[in-house]
Amino acid sequence: MKDSHRALRDGTRGSHDAVDAVFGGFDLSDHASYAAFLAAHAAVLLPYEAALEADGIGGLVPDWPERRRSAAIAADLAALSHPLPAPATVAPLIGDGAVLGAAYVLEGSRLGGRMLARQVAPTLPRAYLDADQPTGGWSRLLARIDTVLYHPDRLAEAVDSARAVFASFEASGRRWLARVE
Repeated sequence: MKDSHRALRDGTRGSHDAVDAVFGGFDLSDHASYAAFLAAHAAVLLPYEAALEADGIGGLVPDWPERRRSAAIAADLAALSHPLPAPATVAPLIGDGAVLGAAYVLEGSRLGGRMLARQVAPTLPRAYLDADQPTGGWSRLLARIDTVLYHPDRLAEAVDSARAVFASFEASGRRWLARVE
């Protein structure tokens, strides 16, 4: 592991743990709880994917179109007869560091999503959680992070951005979890 993505991982560990703790409260085998889980994710994923595109992810991560999961989560919510939630407000991602910090969180969530998919009842849709990265996608993203975030200012920008994305997921998770408890 190279210094940049190690620093990004270490700099967001607390934020990541907080998100895991909140989303661990959802029962993914229960229709209503699973729908709330997906709604909590969609409220953050949809506006951040849009922000990434508006702020230049395509120039940094050329296979970005293959990585999008907005359609998958929308399809899962539709299959559950659950409307798309109101999107969270997200700040523009100014600079390559901020863009890659946000992408790091969204793409990293795929790794956990594959494990969470095992908890979903077999009768429930799971396109979002089962969405694979393009072959070698995680490694390519980490290599890009190491190439672009070599400067301490860019790395700090990435850590701040990743923490903000994690905070958005945590807040959304808390709101939606309160609806099913």
